[in-house]
Amino acid sequence: MVDICNNRSYELLKSITVSDQLVQLKLEEIKYMFRNEIRSNRNMDRIKTVKDLIDYLERNDSLSEWNIEPLREIADHCGGNLERAIVDYISPRDTLTGRNIYREQRLSEEFRNKLEINNGDVEQTGQAAATNCHDKLIKCYTQHDASSFEKKKKAIFKLITSNIGHSWRSLGRELDIPQGTMDAIEVQYPHDLNSRVQKMLKTFEEDVVDDPNRRALQLCRALEACRRKDLRRKVEDIMSYL
Repeated sequence: MVDICNNRSYELLKSITVSDQLVQLKLEEIKYMFRNEIRSNRNMDRIKTVKDLIDYLERNDSLSEWNIEPLREIADHCGGNLERAIVDYISPRDTLTGRNIYREQRLSEEFRNKLEINNGDVEQTGQAAATNCHDKLIKCYTQHDASSFEKKKKAIFKLITSNIGHSWRSLGRELDIPQGTMDAIEVQYPHDLNSRVQKMLKTFEEDVVDDPNRRALQLCRALEACRRKDLRRKVEDIMSYL
C-alpha cells in the first residue's frame, strides 16, 4: 500500500531541489559529487538540469522516497530550503520499522564509553543502565544468522568500494591499517582503485575481532572521522534494514 503522505513529502523535496537556483548554479559540482552513480562522461553531458539529475538518479535506483541520501548530500552542499525540508522528512522505512536499532546501538556504545571515561563523575546506576541498554542491542543483533551478516557485509563492502574514492587511505588510517600495508596495496594495484579498497577492507576484516557488530561500529566511526557521514549513514541503514 502506498503511503500517500510520504509520497507527497518526497515529491515536495524533489520540487524544492529542482526550483532551488543555487542548486542549479552548482549543478556541475553536484554532478561531480555523483560521478560514481552517473558512471560516464556521456551521461554527465546528458544531464543539463537539476531535474535531469534527479530523473537519472531515480532511474538507476540511487534515489527514491525510501532513500533520499542524494538529496541530503545536495542539501549539505547548498543549504537553503532543501536542508530545512529534509530535517522534517520521514521515509516510509522509518514509519514501518519505527527506529534504526543499529544507530541506537552505536550511540549506546559511545555513551557507555563516555561513562567509563568519566567514571568518577557518574553514579553507578547510570553506568548500569547504559550497559543494560547496550547489551540488549547487542543481543538483538547476535540473533541474526551468519548468512544475514554475510549479506550485510557484502553490501557494506560494495558500498564503500564504489564510493570512498581517493579517500581510501584516510579511511585506512582510521581503521588502523599500517601505512606500509597501504603502500604495498597501492604497489600491488597501481591502476585499480576498487581493488585497493577491496584489499584494504579485507585486511581490516582479518585484523578485527570476528564480531560483525564491532566491525560495523568501527567502520562507522572511521567513516565519520574521515568526513564521509553519507557513507556512515548508509552503512547504518544496511545493518538495520537489509
